[in-house]
Amino acid sequence: MESFTWANTSTDHPEKTKVAVLLPGSGYPVEGPVLFWIGEMLGSLGWHVQAVRWTPDDSPGAAPHEFAANAAEQAFAEVPDADQRLIVAKSFSTLCIPWAEKARIPGIWLTPLLTDGSVRITIDASSKDDLFIGGSLDGLWDGGRKTESAGTFFEVPGADHSLQISNDWRASQQAQAEVFARVEEFVLGLG
Repeated sequence: MESFTWANTSTDHPEKTKVAVLLPGSGYPVEGPVLFWIGEMLGSLGWHVQAVRWTPDDSPGAAPHEFAANAAEQAFAEVPDADQRLIVAKSFSTLCIPWAEKARIPGIWLTPLLTDGSVRITIDASSKDDLFIGGSLDGLWDGGRKTESAGTFFEVPGADHSLQISNDWRASQQAQAEVFARVEEFVLGLG
């Protein structure tokens, strides 16, 4: 994996450094539309944004949770010390949810793998306020079961695992605009 700076920390408020890490899906890079615009949003809101890219040699092998957690941990190690940290992860990278829980780092989890046992157990036991976003037609999203005590679950009607509406770019764009509004509201609520 490689980590690179997407947006530098704003110098307008040097007393409070905020760092966000963008983690891709297995086949959805940080340059994909949903992650791209969230990275741009966070930069405009004064966050230092560190993005991760998978390299050809990367392989999660038999330990995908540890692989995703190591990517998050390494990206945070390459940025300035922060008063506030945030993870924005897509799909495969949401396997780092157990690590984020232990590190007490809030997350925006895009199309999280809610069918994964470790992820589900962690979410069920969490007291963090995270944001979970998934599409109603995504087989790896179970609607959040709407019973968790932690976090906010937002389901995009008719969206697939890429948060797109099949064969309708306008509907996809509108749905993603709603996703961005929810993300912005969540980020502004972090303080």
